[in-house]
Amino acid sequence: MEILVTGGTGKAGRRMVEALAAAGVDVRVGSRHPGAPAGRLTPVYFDWYDKSTWAGALGDAEGLVVKGLDLDQYAAESVSMLLAAAPRVRHVVFLSNMGVEYTPDDHPRRAIELVVENSGKAWTILRANWYMQNFDEDEAVFAEAIRTRGEVHAPAGDAKVSFVDTRDLAAATAAVFTTAGHDGRAYAISGPEAISFGDVAAAIGAASGTTVRHIDGTPAEHREYMRAADRPAAYVNHINHLYIPTKAGACAQVSGDVELLTGRPARTFGAYVEETWAASESGLPRPVALREQMYSTFQ
Repeated sequence: MEILVTGGTGKAGRRMVEALAAAGVDVRVGSRHPGAPAGRLTPVYFDWYDKSTWAGALGDAEGLVVKGLDLDQYAAESVSMLLAAAPRVRHVVFLSNMGVEYTPDDHPRRAIELVVENSGKAWTILRANWYMQNFDEDEAVFAEAIRTRGEVHAPAGDAKVSFVDTRDLAAATAAVFTTAGHDGRAYAISGPEAISFGDVAAAIGAASGTTVRHIDGTPAEHREYMRAADRPAAYVNHINHLYIPTKAGACAQVSGDVELLTGRPARTFGAYVEETWAASESGLPRPVALREQMYSTFQ
């Protein structure tokens, strides 16, 4: 089976395509900046907002991972049109968020879930929790503020989150495509423990030998903080909406679905922090080198 992964070069997408290839799957890596082919990976030009790129990106793919599109009022319509343009695709996996099932049907991610469920194709939904890698790879939301000011900005109060390592999400994605029994299923993809953003700040500070504190604030203050980082309005609204179920406790769920799908326990936040944030011999946090490695992969 050949699979197209839309948004295949980001935090989750990059690791998804690597896990699928390692499982023996041929992967079309959809991106607006495709690089050179490597092994089972075939980079293809794909743009959610240019339908002329879709047919070439799909090729003869029989599987599709839907991710990487702006979550605005047009998102569900875009997914519906892509699925209609993909007659060879038999199995669709949509990367959603934990807690989306509790949101109104017109919420962008929930609306996409409904499109996928009613597509007439085999489908699986992966409702992933907040990524651990957001803290070292997402410059506008977390990483830059942690490194330069020792601040974790999150208007979530003391709410707890079962953060998930994107490598576990990637392994779960590969399992969905390479093992049976996942049609019509929605999985909650989480880490093995629920911790607060204050706990996150303390863990990163302890590992990196610096002082890191959680900045709570109101949704309006967080919106202005993200706008100052020059993030698009749709992305700012998306992130702020994520804090609604988070603060209500919907992201505190600890699921065993990673182990169910992959056969091994999900990675802990402590393991991620020790691997990623512990100071190097030069005294610099490791995320700088990790980001350079990540972006060089597809250049």
